[in-house]
Amino acid sequence: MVGRRLVFELLMVLALLGSASACSINRLAVRALSDVLSSEEGAAGAFAQDNDPELVAQALPFTLKLYDALLEQDPDNPALLRAAGSAYISYANAFLQIPASMLPPQEYERRENKIRRAKNLYLRGRGMVLRALDLRYPGIETAVRATQGDALQAALAEVKVEHIAYLYWTAAGWMGALSTDPLDLRLAMSIGQAAALMERAYELQPEWDNGAIHEFYISYYATVPEGMGGDRAKAREHFAHALQISGGVKAGPYVELALGVALPQQDLDEFISLMQQALEVDIDAAPQHLLVNTIKQRQARWYLENLERFFLIGIDDTEENDL
Repeated sequence: MVGRRLVFELLMVLALLGSASACSINRLAVRALSDVLSSEEGAAGAFAQDNDPELVAQALPFTLKLYDALLEQDPDNPALLRAAGSAYISYANAFLQIPASMLPPQEYERRENKIRRAKNLYLRGRGMVLRALDLRYPGIETAVRATQGDALQAALAEVKVEHIAYLYWTAAGWMGALSTDPLDLRLAMSIGQAAALMERAYELQPEWDNGAIHEFYISYYATVPEGMGGDRAKAREHFAHALQISGGVKAGPYVELALGVALPQQDLDEFISLMQQALEVDIDAAPQHLLVNTIKQRQARWYLENLERFFLIGIDDTEENDL
């Protein structure tokens, strides 16, 4: 349904091109196409309901550059900036960082190249969405980039519920970049700003986007060092909330808890259980999450097929036999 509507709206843009005067054609066409692509039922919705990650991976680069071209003509369009930024962040995660994590050791250079690209696009997307937020709330970008504490909290307190997506995607891009390069001290020292953005989103609507904020916190609390706010018990709490809110139709929470908690603790039984539960999710039950669920289930299946790369399997049995 979303795909058909998107095609219809694009055809309407073409009709506009044919009817507009030469003087106004560029401005009207750019704004019309921008409105289509930045809507929740636009390009993002069409991609989200696709079950072929390879097809989306091949199509997204064109869409990203189309966003860039439109922003050249319409640079102060906050909805377009938010859509473009979230698309860059999503591409960095789904088609660069996740595939890089599943490459064999002998493809080290290819892996590092994908990770470098992912960091670059995470930061590019973050910058776009943060600028979009600044267009909605002038001065907030300066406050977010330069301050913590009361000044930052005061700036974020102005953000309204209808702009949660701006908070979420800015924080997601920020933490995504840090996850690709934990030794980047500049990024690591700014983790407080990213956390503040997501905290404000959580205050406004904790169940937003079918539990997306809770999914963020699973990874956040599981991977951030304890001295900087990490807490695996909180990761488990948000896991439970994510499942409750989504009704169990998303594979992501299982995969995130497995990778963020069970794997570092070398809890093989829990790791296998969580990944198997991810595979048991009926991905057709929630079409709006079809693409992400397909990717997450592929990820879960790959880890289950490569357990020996991450766990010391069979060593205890071997030692007992030797004795």
